Amino acid sequence: MKNRTKVLLGASILIIALLSFRKCSCNRTKEKNKPVISNNNKLLTNPPIPGLDIPYQTFTINPSISNVVYSKYGAKINIPANAFLDSEGNIIKDKVVVSFREFYNPLDFYLSGIPMAFNDKGEEKVLESGGMVELTAQSSNKELFVNPESKINVDLFSWTKSKDFNLYDLDKAKGTWIERGKDSIQTTTVAGDNLSLPEVPPMPKVASRDSFTIIDDTKEFPEIEEYKNVHFEPIDIATCRISDAQEMKVKPLKNGIFEVTSILKFGSFKKESKCLCYLAFEEGKDYSNALKIYQKKYAKLIAKRKQITDKIKFEWDKYFGIVKEYNKRQIKDLSGEEKIIRTLTINNFGFVNCDYPTSYPSGGEFNPIYVNENGKPIELANVVLVERNTNTLFRYSDKVKYNPSCDNILWGLTKDNKIAYIKNADFSVLTNTPAKQKVHMHIHKEKLKTYEDVAKVLF
Repeated sequence: MKNRTKVLLGASILIIALLSFRKCSCNRTKEKNKPVISNNNKLLTNPPIPGLDIPYQTFTINPSISNVVYSKYGAKINIPANAFLDSEGNIIKDKVVVSFREFYNPLDFYLSGIPMAFNDKGEEKVLESGGMVELTAQSSNKELFVNPESKINVDLFSWTKSKDFNLYDLDKAKGTWIERGKDSIQTTTVAGDNLSLPEVPPMPKVASRDSFTIIDDTKEFPEIEEYKNVHFEPIDIATCRISDAQEMKVKPLKNGIFEVTSILKFGSFKKESKCLCYLAFEEGKDYSNALKIYQKKYAKLIAKRKQITDKIKFEWDKYFGIVKEYNKRQIKDLSGEEKIIRTLTINNFGFVNCDYPTSYPSGGEFNPIYVNENGKPIELANVVLVERNTNTLFRYSDKVKYNPSCDNILWGLTKDNKIAYIKNADFSVLTNTPAKQKVHMHIHKEKLKTYEDVAKVLF
């Protein structure tokens, strides 16, 4: 292919449309029309092992503007402007300290001492969690309340996208969970998230042996100066049939792609050939100058793409961390290929549960006399049972009911706060009977200092 060609090039304009967002606040509240506040649902929990309660994260924010903060596990807390009220119903303008923690699995529920019992029309059940958080707020060390006209939403990772789950708030006065309707569910994949990235035209290419130039020797087309020192690099040389011609057209397409058309004319005969190309430059000064122009022209778009890319990577890294922990603890079998997010609306500060009432297990039971490995009786407190693939915690004070077909773990605490446990293999030696029987417990002798210490013993 020769590189000297007569050119007819129509003027072209590349328009990049950027969305602009205008912030506004419509939640102005007059003194005479204050929002009606509800009591918070802060629960006085009873963590069973001192020092191992699930810790809080705190965020200090300006409540007059919208805020988005992330927990260390990836929960996204969306706080609109004017979301906080004092006890008189006045909107808070001074800085606010938000305290937040999230709970993903039965060990979280256990160590925090959260009651999961639920009375479903007279039947005692347990709440199976699809996601749970606790969120409170203070300003000048005073408790704050939710502004019902500007509610906070929390995007929380979940192991299930079932629509059977409901939202529950705790009625602090009665100590019971109250149903508050539904959450919303989103699912996405890595590929799906990447589709949200703004498109940035590709960087300039270094001209190769397949690239060609367009030159107007007639000087009749001044617009060709736009492509001075520019090469056209075919995207697919096998489909490119450009040659010298009486006319040439260059049409900018999207994403830095150009359509070059050569037009041959012989009397009434006319033939057009097209080639999709990138712009390219000779290595050295031409390429360096083109790169500088590119970086300056698309600086904001490149920065925005990087910001969104970093956010997507952060969220997926956190999600994969949650998946790893679920699988490591043998709580759920999660592939991690699909990210599930449940959005919880904060109606009152305190605990918010996304749950499904589930019945106690059945099929097997025993009335335990707990003993150590030597057969000596021991007293246990905070006795619980966990089934693999059931994200809940069953609490027992006397007889234990279980499902023999499930993978079960049962544990409790001795008087000196050591964990005593049996695992699935130990259940096989138990007799399925309501009569009293000895249950030989494994007792972990070392002091449990961290969450990980407890997890390693049990799972």
